Amino acid sequence: MKLDTYSQATAEINENEALKDAGEQTPKEFFAKKCDGSKKEDTKHGVCPLRELLSRLGDKWSVLLILTLARMPKERARFSELKRSLPDISQRMLTATLRNLERDGLISREMFAEVPPRVEYQLTELGVSILNPMRDIVNWIEGNWTTIITSREVFDQKHPKEVESELQ
Repeated sequence: MKLDTYSQATAEINENEALKDAGEQTPKEFFAKKCDGSKKEDTKHGVCPLRELLSRLGDKWSVLLILTLARMPKERARFSELKRSLPDISQRMLTATLRNLERDGLISREMFAEVPPRVEYQLTELGVSILNPMRDIVNWIEGNWTTIITSREVFDQKHPKEVESELQ
């Protein structure tokens, strides 16, 4: 069942009031406090952890690689299997993305002393733990995709010159 904008706003207000009554933060309050510079750990090494990790996980290849590994038997695959599963990714980008995910502890890399050498990548416990939040995001996208497309079409009709210049 789709709610109209007013119903959605009313439901959100009721939910926020229930959270406040329970002594919990509303989503807006929670996110307002993230990386606002008030905590030392937020700016350790001059970087906000939330921003840093979102920039890594926000790129399409990291998410697609994590999801691809999740579909593999034992969440494990060889480089060539990953390349075949994501035909649009270049070998260089695949290598860089795998290294970054390994550096962040989301995947592990195991090299086997064989001829020819064999390398396998596997989701770590940390990598597996991000699958549920990713599932929620995928469900949100699927549930709202037609609304997003409609919004884009309405915007494009109202602002044809802006859209045209962005496409060039």
